[in-house]
Amino acid sequence: MTETKPQPEASNAELIEATRKGDLAAFGILTQRYWSLAVALGLSRLDNAADAEDIAQESFIKAYAKLGSLRDAQRFAGWLSRIVILQCVDARRRQQRRQRALGQQVSPDMGLDAAPVYSSNPGLSSQQIRFVRQTIAELPEKFKQPIIMRFVSGLSAVEIARQLGKRPGTIRVWLHRAHQQLRQDLAPLLEEL
Repeated sequence: MTETKPQPEASNAELIEATRKGDLAAFGILTQRYWSLAVALGLSRLDNAADAEDIAQESFIKAYAKLGSLRDAQRFAGWLSRIVILQCVDARRRQQRRQRALGQQVSPDMGLDAAPVYSSNPGLSSQQIRFVRQTIAELPEKFKQPIIMRFVSGLSAVEIARQLGKRPGTIRVWLHRAHQQLRQDLAPLLEEL
């Protein structure tokens, strides 16, 4: 009897089931599918690309280890997002403890100017990319995750609602309000372009 390899177009539920049965390649597909989402969530909270990638990697390791606790395989992205957010909180706390131990002033932000910047939009300068990231980071918490899920992962409002356990109407309102705020806050950049 020959085992079939998981296909990239397989559903999250199929990939999670295969992973639970010991197929690491299936989890690799999930990692590829949601890597950008995890890094973007990390960037929205840590402002440092290297730290965000470390957090994403740690989050996938933690997700793999705790995959048995995932109740609804169709909510993998929301569950993973929560892990990433908690990992970011832990990273901030560790950084603050280190700073206190060294007698340094504890700063709430790590500084966007020191952060390496990369983008899939080569038309923006480093300063413009920092401005966009900072604007997204300043969104109210309830808007940040849905807007990142929408623009980074390309999920619809209905899919985001399913992932976060919210009603689609609530997510549509949050996305609309986030769009309004981003349009207003990014207006100087749009004029510049």
